[in-house]
Amino acid sequence: AKYIETLYEGAEKFPKSKYFTPNLVNVFIRQGDNQKAMEYLDEAIKNDPSNACDLNSVKGALLAEKGDFAAAEEEYNKALTQDPNCERALEALAVNFILQAQNLKEKTATMSDRKLQLENDKKTVDFYQRALPHLEKFTKSLKDRTADKTEIDGALMKLRNVYYNLSMMGVDKSAQLKQVEAELGL
Repeated sequence: AKYIETLYEGAEKFPKSKYFTPNLVNVFIRQGDNQKAMEYLDEAIKNDPSNACDLNSVKGALLAEKGDFAAAEEEYNKALTQDPNCERALEALAVNFILQAQNLKEKTATMSDRKLQLENDKKTVDFYQRALPHLEKFTKSLKDRTADKTEIDGALMKLRNVYYNLSMMGVDKSAQLKQVEAELGL
């Protein structure tokens, strides 16, 4: 309780601090109080726009968790406007599109209207294609900074998923899929 009290005091006295408000946001998230976390995130973003990579990415993640993918995309794009190489936002934006593609794919599998299925398939392909540049840039960034193998493999698995799904939906990504599978040792 004293820790949280200190965070509140610190956030009030030092609104531009990179310690107090972000830690307070983390406390709210752990407590499941996403509304309060959002309020403090908005305040932190206003007080420290230079920290957009982290702050907007966290806000985007909270919005995506609620299923508000459009608002999440907006937050990730704000982070990328501030820092085009923000790994957190690159990965999260790609995953945001992948989740929408997968949700649509699942929904489409239960439909009987062929015309609607074809429309949804086009939208699904679009989501996967929108994910690709962010995911490819994220993966390259990890490799360029010689990130941990598990981190790189995680990004490669996501790329594999997207290449595979696009290939299965009529967009030939077989060469890229083979390359990624070779990197993963599959």
